Amino acid sequence: MFNPLSNRAKPANLEALQSALQAALDTADQDELPGLRRAIRIVEDFVPAGGAAGVDWARNVLALAGIDPRTAEVKAVRELRTARPDLSLKEAVALVKALTAQAG
Repeated sequence: MFNPLSNRAKPANLEALQSALQAALDTADQDELPGLRRAIRIVEDFVPAGGAAGVDWARNVLALAGIDPRTAEVKAVRELRTARPDLSLKEAVALVKALTAQAG
């Protein structure tokens, strides 16, 4: 994916921006959805997949898709990798395991 901002340093408050965009997505109308999803994907390029931000992102992606990672692990991994194609299989599995551990 072309990323014109890829050479810039990551701002310290990207997790807050990502959360705000995700909250906006939850209440957006149909016309706003494509733009918000695009904005979220751009921000995700700067937020690491692991850690709390990554787990929150994975939880949101799966919730929007209606997938419970406890009962559909393979489907959850596939959905995460579809939402973020640069996410490795290992990273996606780790995120799903982190989600199931939190829920259990």
